[in-house]
Amino acid sequence: TVMINLSLNWWDYIALFSIIFIGIPHGALDGAIAITLGYTKNLTQKLYFIIIYLVVSLVVIILWYLFPVITLILFLLTSIFHFGCGDLGWKKDKLYFVCGYVHGGLVVLGIIFLNKVEVSYFFEILSGNQLSMLWVCLHIAIFLWFISIVYISLNYDKIRVSSYYIKLLMLISIIIILLPPLPAFAIYFCLIHSVHHVKRIVPILLNFMEKQKVIFLMIIFSLFSWFGCGIGFYFLSNLNTYPDTIIKVTFIGLAALTFPHMILVDGIFRSKFEI
Repeated sequence: TVMINLSLNWWDYIALFSIIFIGIPHGALDGAIAITLGYTKNLTQKLYFIIIYLVVSLVVIILWYLFPVITLILFLLTSIFHFGCGDLGWKKDKLYFVCGYVHGGLVVLGIIFLNKVEVSYFFEILSGNQLSMLWVCLHIAIFLWFISIVYISLNYDKIRVSSYYIKLLMLISIIIILLPPLPAFAIYFCLIHSVHHVKRIVPILLNFMEKQKVIFLMIIFSLFSWFGCGIGFYFLSNLNTYPDTIIKVTFIGLAALTFPHMILVDGIFRSKFEI
């Protein structure tokens, strides 16, 4: 594989910093979510929750170091379902997950296949230049995405689609078609996915605690996340160029936070409150 030599533009840096400082805080609601779920009734439970959360994040980072391509594939796949299902109302049936795959695939696979050269550059930074297995998996994923669209079309009578959602799909499509990959992802992640998450989660949290406490916990967990990014940047900057470092910190850090976040939010919280 030939190493692609590209450089980041100013809009790429704005996108990366937006992901870190605007997008990541939506995941900082996890502390308030843990309280709502009753996981922090005493000091022991609080420590237990924090340790498990950190261990899962650390395992992701270690796996990325040991098996970068495989971990990147898993991250992309889980991101498709997390974004897709996260933007949809909760339902526990097969069609919900198929719709989630199509919605999330529009974002993740759309950005990847509309910007193959630039995205290949990012993939090489994140996982080295052995990308043949990654692209095989991505082509399988896009094939399954088209199959899923056919399946949804055949079951369209079972789906209630609002005009808002149609407009949302059109907006996402315009964003990923017209914009470079990092700005397109940043706009989706910060202004669509994160906003949907906050709107859906916060009303439930306010049934269990005051708004000031939700905001306080969000700030505290955001600061810890940014502190972790800072530590990662410090160590990686000694081994990589600045552009490579910021890309690794952003996306490996995002993966490390996404996995425990998904377990807590998608696996437990949303299914319990059906939101």
